[in-house]
Amino acid sequence: MDSLVNLSDKFFDNLIMKVKKSVEETESDKLCLQRSLQNFLKSGRKEDAFSVYFCFSEIFNLFGNGYENTKRLLELLSDHEYHSGELLSKHRDHYSHSVYVFTLGLAIYSNDSKYRKEFNKFYNLKNSEYDFYEFLKLWGLVALFHDIGYPFQLAHEQIKTYSEELLGKDNPNNPYVTYNNLDAFLTIKDETKKKISKSLLIEKEFSDLNELLAYGLKIREGYDANCICEKLKSRILNASKFMDHGYFSAIILAQQLFAVNNFEFDMTKLDVLTAILLHNSLNRYDISNAHPIAVNEHPLSYLLILCDELQVWDRLAYGKVSKRDPIAWDINLEVDNKLIRAKYFFESFKIKYYDGEEEKERPNKSYDEMKKGVFVGNINKFIQPFHTLEVYCEQLEKNKKAFLYASDDNFINLCDLAKAIHASYNDHCKELTSSMIEEDFGKLPLEFKMSNIEQAKSYPQKLELINCFYSSKELDYHVVTDFKDIEAGDVSDTLGFLCREEHVRWVREKLSLGWKYGTDYKDSKERNQKKIHKDIVPYEVLLPEERSKDEVMINNIFKLLKKFDSNIKIYNYRLGRKPTLNIAGVGHRFYNDDEGELKEQVKEILIKYNKNNRVVVMTSFAYGTDQLIAECANELGIATKAILPLEYEDYIQDVKKDVEAHGIPFTEDDELKMRHLLAQTVVCKSIIDPINKYEAASQYLIDNCDVLIAIWDGKEAPLLENGNPINIGSTYDSIIKARTKDLIEKGNIHIIRCCRD
Repeated sequence: MDSLVNLSDKFFDNLIMKVKKSVEETESDKLCLQRSLQNFLKSGRKEDAFSVYFCFSEIFNLFGNGYENTKRLLELLSDHEYHSGELLSKHRDHYSHSVYVFTLGLAIYSNDSKYRKEFNKFYNLKNSEYDFYEFLKLWGLVALFHDIGYPFQLAHEQIKTYSEELLGKDNPNNPYVTYNNLDAFLTIKDETKKKISKSLLIEKEFSDLNELLAYGLKIREGYDANCICEKLKSRILNASKFMDHGYFSAIILAQQLFAVNNFEFDMTKLDVLTAILLHNSLNRYDISNAHPIAVNEHPLSYLLILCDELQVWDRLAYGKVSKRDPIAWDINLEVDNKLIRAKYFFESFKIKYYDGEEEKERPNKSYDEMKKGVFVGNINKFIQPFHTLEVYCEQLEKNKKAFLYASDDNFINLCDLAKAIHASYNDHCKELTSSMIEEDFGKLPLEFKMSNIEQAKSYPQKLELINCFYSSKELDYHVVTDFKDIEAGDVSDTLGFLCREEHVRWVREKLSLGWKYGTDYKDSKERNQKKIHKDIVPYEVLLPEERSKDEVMINNIFKLLKKFDSNIKIYNYRLGRKPTLNIAGVGHRFYNDDEGELKEQVKEILIKYNKNNRVVVMTSFAYGTDQLIAECANELGIATKAILPLEYEDYIQDVKKDVEAHGIPFTEDDELKMRHLLAQTVVCKSIIDPINKYEAASQYLIDNCDVLIAIWDGKEAPLLENGNPINIGSTYDSIIKARTKDLIEKGNIHIIRCCRD
């Protein structure tokens, strides 16, 4: 997924937001959306997809005030899929799928100048500084909401599946679901009719939404409006085989837009609606004189169909047949103004199945269609080829997804939970009514709303760390109501342990949004403007009153989860989850090797051990490879511990002095980097030896590690001179210490060679 992260990041590099608030807050909003998208692409979780929907809705307020007027559309889709999808024969997720489609569009627009030129020309954007912003607004509306009508198709498919299984697939007497009483659903209010006609510069008033959509297809595709109207009616009233969610998505979105006070409607909004209408089946199967959609006649429709077809990886299977035919689990994507090259990764090209008692194999359907060219051929039937599309497949063992937990969170409204968290932190909110809390939450900048949401999303992970999970189901596990009841393996103080984890989560969140350590501010307003914070330090350095905030959050886990459902319980696993594995990292302070290559080797080792363990990386955070190893752990989401030979501030100055003594400038950025790395540690411990400054810390690392990673030049440095110790605590000394343990027999010493010359 890294390729899609990089391609979409280019979009944000070029995106200039229109300033509706302060410049600082507007840029912060942009960063929130970018970070949410990055997190989703790394995890694929619907909780992270939610963050993308939330940010987009809050930034553009398309249906009124932010996400509140959007939530029903999106959460109903997610709930219906989760509860109804398994009743169907074929069905895959559409909630997270829409965010992937959204990301693909950003990648194509930003990396394909040919398509971007066509889009800008069509919408008369004139290559202004806000082109990317205008595209984001239109494309987000199309991509993120193109499947909101899927519950209508789900209801149809449920009865169809049931009838076919009960009465036979080809039985002409099978009952089916159709829809009546649509007149009110399709009605356009008189006042709205006048606004639409005025904005489109026409005299005609549309009697209903079918007429409006048909007009849009006539303008863009040249289709006969009367014929389209009849097709739309017949497909919904007498559709025994298929029900088009694209139609219902367009109708629902239109009604939501019309419900906004002082709504603005123009041809671009109509293009949004017709793009959604066309994306599924109407233009493929039901219009007799249909033609493939061209970029220069409907660029939004073209892009939606293309991205919707390309997004055939990492889609959760609900339906019974869908579960038997796994699609690709990842993609590598290349985009430029000449071609789109997609490589799909399958865990296996073959599907094993039983014919009676005999095990047989058949080709994976998705892979087979790609291999035979059917996949690309079908896309080129639906849209006129504008890109050269190359598709490849590779068989690759599936990586286990990170950040997936046992907690059953499908019943939790993350937005409501975030509001409760906000109220629990703020004394002035605690006595307010729910509507007043909602109003108070609504006044927060997007960054701080997202901070509360991210905290709510961290509950499953926090509980997993202490061998717990929550669920609304009645399960045969020990129910816990207090941290004292929890058996958490090697964790003795569960409250303190989780407080440290919460502080690290908060630090990483702040750093990802551009904050830095600093103390030069007089109040929270100036602090937020400068994006500096005195608490971006290790947990041990925090003042007691600041630690208490983390304790509030952790203690609220039990109370807030219960608040949203009377049957939610927190359970303790019978046995511990992944065992903790401590990996010590040592290495030279100065080296000449390529940093990227060294990091790849370190990460390969960490990933291997992290599959079956909860890895904690310990290092002394000296200049050079110590910090490089810690960076690798942070980038992989692995916990770090600092074992320092001096007190915190003294050690930072000691490192600075040492680096400068070697003729290398230790800049303000170098110091901030070190502070930020240390702030992300779950433990920052000083082991002080007044005689041999680095000896005690080095010994502690080796005594308490299960695995050693050493970035070493291979030279055996002398450890004694005239009987006196020298180089004690060095990289080579640490390796010698490790060899005296049983690590070498277990193969747990990993040497990565580097060059210091």
